Amino acid sequence: MFNHVLIHGVGLLGASLGLALKKHRLAATITGVGRANSPSLDIAKSKGAIDHGSTDLAAATQGLHLPANAKSPADLVILCTPIRQFQNAMRTLAPALAPNTLITDVGSTKADVLQWAADLLPKTVHFIGSHPMAGSEKSGPDSARDNLYENAVCLLCTPHHTAVNTAQKTPAADAAAFDQIQSLWQTLGMRIISLPAEMHDQWVATISHLPHALAFALVNTASTHPEMLQAVAGGFLDTTRVASSDASMWTDIFLTNKPALLAALDAFSADLTTLRTAIATADEPAIRQFLTRAKSSRDTLLAQRQAAGLSTRSNHPAPSASSENTE
Repeated sequence: MFNHVLIHGVGLLGASLGLALKKHRLAATITGVGRANSPSLDIAKSKGAIDHGSTDLAAATQGLHLPANAKSPADLVILCTPIRQFQNAMRTLAPALAPNTLITDVGSTKADVLQWAADLLPKTVHFIGSHPMAGSEKSGPDSARDNLYENAVCLLCTPHHTAVNTAQKTPAADAAAFDQIQSLWQTLGMRIISLPAEMHDQWVATISHLPHALAFALVNTASTHPEMLQAVAGGFLDTTRVASSDASMWTDIFLTNKPALLAALDAFSADLTTLRTAIATADEPAIRQFLTRAKSSRDTLLAQRQAAGLSTRSNHPAPSASSENTE
């Protein structure tokens, strides 16, 4: 599908993407770009996730690092760094990109990202916002695997969407680019949902960012009495698994989706207050109704996912497994 793919950031997501692209023969050449003082490039190359490594984003985008008989600019650039590094990357990329280059990302927020792309990237290239709902509480290329993206959902956004699943309404100039990026993720085994960036950020604030925030908070609450942690069992470990996620990455996510996440936290706080009031007043019917409503909703969710052929659990049974899906 692509002659030269450049992956900026070869941590868990970037290195797993490189492995998946190779597994499905979607790229002739893959270049990984990383920091000069990081071992990630060497690890990613040793795992076979990338063919070449570079610390110079602009030069690598132009293909200057490739052998003389194989020099070619990147026809697909994928941003896999923490989100707040995207702006500087786009500034560096802008003068180096060839016309009609496709650019996408794996970031967990989209409104800011699409605005940065509109402001910073040349109009001759095509940016399609991607959010593969796959990941792990682990980080780094050591934990990468070629099936990380299989049987999961990928949310696709462009600034032109006005409703869910309306990819056909993208402008003609972006339609082919959208189709290529959609085909890429589908080939890797993902189910596509197309939606506007603002709706995306509202959705993931509740179904992804809020659970992470709660897991972090629950661990901190329990850790005020460390002695009790020796008695934890499956419920606590399952609920807090994602609290082992990378703190820097999740700081970026929380701050780039602040309004939507605050709204989700407020809604959750209201529900928690409702439950607290019912417990405080020993209102057994209200407690039972609260719990039953939640159980019914979750059971329906699991049945729908099963019917759609999607996973209904983490990819590995043990909470400490290194490559479970955290989204």
